Amino acid sequence: MTPMDIPSAGQASANASQDWDLVERSLQGDSQAFADLVRRYERLVFRIAGGFLRDRGEVEDVAQEAFLKAYEALAGFRAGAPFGPWIAQIATRTCYDHLRARRRRGEVAWEDLSLSEQSAARSFAAGRPADDGTAARDLAERALAGLPPKDRQALILADALGHSAAEVGQMMGCTALAVRLRLHRARRAMRQAAERLLDGMGSAE
Repeated sequence: MTPMDIPSAGQASANASQDWDLVERSLQGDSQAFADLVRRYERLVFRIAGGFLRDRGEVEDVAQEAFLKAYEALAGFRAGAPFGPWIAQIATRTCYDHLRARRRRGEVAWEDLSLSEQSAARSFAAGRPADDGTAARDLAERALAGLPPKDRQALILADALGHSAAEVGQMMGCTALAVRLRLHRARRAMRQAAERLLDGMGSAE
């Protein structure tokens, strides 16, 4: 789902109706109906997972786990609700759990970073985009692991996937103002993480 994929109100209502029909059929044992739901939303789930993880194999594993969790929780899906925001929340929680299991929440020392990651940390702390995209992604993954799940989701959807605050709010089930507040808090936390690394640089040199 790209920013241009955000449906109009009428289309969203029609999509929700179609989604609910597929959910009902899935609950009645129609495996093809759930496969149709997966096809409708696998791009969204893969893009969310890809915003958290850089390894393609991990992205695929997390996406499959997210859909498995969705299937197991299908009986609790609210009739007539849009499926997209619901599966997006499940995908985000699954990514967060995956990163936590990899013990990415621990503090990282300055000397543990590569030269390109150190340069990216300086850029983050100064509020500038990093020159090295790969290093910036590696460093951002470390910092993202420490954010609350919904702050992470907002940051991924807005900064990594290019959605507006209103579009992110639609997907997360909250207002655009709430999204902007989450984004402000998450970006500040990212800068503070980079600044802590820079502080560590002083003691390492």
